[in-house]
Amino acid sequence: MKNKMEHHTFYFLQKKLFPAALVGALALATAGCIGPTMSPVVPDTNWNTNYEDALSPHTQLALGVMKALKDDPNAVPSGSRAEIARHWQKLANLIGAKASPADINSARLEVEHALGKSLVTQIKAEQPTRGDLMGFMMSSGTRIPKGGMASLNPDHVAATKVVEALNK
Repeated sequence: MKNKMEHHTFYFLQKKLFPAALVGALALATAGCIGPTMSPVVPDTNWNTNYEDALSPHTQLALGVMKALKDDPNAVPSGSRAEIARHWQKLANLIGAKASPADINSARLEVEHALGKSLVTQIKAEQPTRGDLMGFMMSSGTRIPKGGMASLNPDHVAATKVVEALNK
């Protein structure tokens, strides 16, 4: 009888508490308590980084470009995508190398120029948050590296995903 009771208790814990623990861990990750290390928000006079859970300008731009490509594939003309992807690759490399904010800003400005003022203005108005970034990473199948969530650089992931999207 005791063995049957232990099995029932284990089954209860497995079915009821595991999903709750998983949701709790996800909530903590989204809130930034145990989540990936985000690049600091790089102040820039042309981007709003003062709202709650603001992303760096380059990550706001990355999410905006991917959203634009998904919603309207013609938002980024196919004839200019290879050039824009080269600029994004440079930016992704600088982010991955943890370059100085000045170098990252300079590379991002090159991307903005290649994208055009109209699309950049539209993206700036969206003001995505860390929650938007985490949602994107989950939906895009981003895998947690061997070092765990803390070793994940979502800013770099977003930049490299833009390069992939532009090269499709």
